[in-house]
Amino acid sequence: MTTDNSDLDLWKAVTQTVRPLKSKTPAQKAEHISLRKKLTVDVKPVRHSPNLDYSITDPLKEGDIHAMDKKTGQRFKNGEMPIDAVLDLHGHTLESGFQALVGFIHQQSKKNARCLLLITGKGGFLGRGVLKAEVPVWMNSAEIRSLVLSYTLAKPKDGGDGAFYILLKRNRS
Repeated sequence: MTTDNSDLDLWKAVTQTVRPLKSKTPAQKAEHISLRKKLTVDVKPVRHSPNLDYSITDPLKEGDIHAMDKKTGQRFKNGEMPIDAVLDLHGHTLESGFQALVGFIHQQSKKNARCLLLITGKGGFLGRGVLKAEVPVWMNSAEIRSLVLSYTLAKPKDGGDGAFYILLKRNRS
């Protein structure tokens, strides 16, 4: 690890102010070293960075609205928010469905869409749809978790058990 002269100057200034505990001698005043130029960095966060650490986000559960205010959460769960875009996954395999969902969410996030409708279908046998069953796993995948605020089953007017509402985080950049 290499250090430059400004780091050494800073360390020297810090060590000059250190004194032993219970000492009667006053500490020396440190010489002033401006760190303003060193600490002032204009960094604009990148919304869709591939190097973003996704491990810091909590796992999403269907219908969980704790990350939003009560009024917005109830409007979302009741299907009262305007739907900005729809993705129908009928005819997709697991892999193609997931790739379509990832592309769709990234595209809609860039357009500042808020509420999306994902149609998976109910599935053939007793409503056990393969795509529908994978939605909780997909919502927590590293590719899209940082963009999704919540998801819940849709109301019957929008597809019921065969569809989900997805609420995207606001793009604040």
